[in-house]
Amino acid sequence: MPANRSARKRKTPLGLIAIPVVLVLGAVGLFSFLSGDGGAKIPFIDDGPGPTDDVPAFEFKIKKTRAVATDDQADVDALAQQAAQVGTELRPMLDELFTNAFLDPANWQEGDYEEVWERFDDAARPTAEQNVETITLGATAGDVYEDVAPTKGSLEFDVLFDREGAPTSVVVKFRFYALGTRKDGTYTAVNSHGQLFLDAGSWGITAFTVKREDTQTESPAPPTPGPSGSASASASS
Repeated sequence: MPANRSARKRKTPLGLIAIPVVLVLGAVGLFSFLSGDGGAKIPFIDDGPGPTDDVPAFEFKIKKTRAVATDDQADVDALAQQAAQVGTELRPMLDELFTNAFLDPANWQEGDYEEVWERFDDAARPTAEQNVETITLGATAGDVYEDVAPTKGSLEFDVLFDREGAPTSVVVKFRFYALGTRKDGTYTAVNSHGQLFLDAGSWGITAFTVKREDTQTESPAPPTPGPSGSASASASS
């Protein structure tokens, strides 16, 4: 082999080496720009609006609280103050109950209302679960609604006291209103009202009378009555 053969080998021009390097670096930079740190979405892709998983804030308004004494010699004014305190203590629990039943997307989108049923005692719970369409937004609400927002709600408390002046039970009269945006573009005015009977020991619901009077509305407006359904259960002896 001639000694100068290797010297006669054609060298690759530096420009041809630089071009692939520039292309690789450019591709890496473009990927970084499109994906962003941590694998973020490509910025110019718009997923569009969709249902939200946020739970809307809701709080009942207490309209009236009454003390029901079983002793004719009871201090009415003192019992009235106690009754007002009971109502104030129960309102957050009722706010949560109706939020779980009608407003929390994690519940109505899946038709899972376990948090609602836990508020009923062992005797009333089976009847409550059988009336899921009346007591909650419904088992298949996720197929119907895009969004549900509260409109207003009111509470009235009748607090029954024993002869020693301790509360024994509470009757809660409630009205709950919400606006449901349906997937077909129409609106439903949700109207739930009735009575809940609570035991003072555990504040579990021992009995209930609940009615639903939902109506279709043309625009986001306060609901108006219209028969839809009802459910009830009597307290166990």
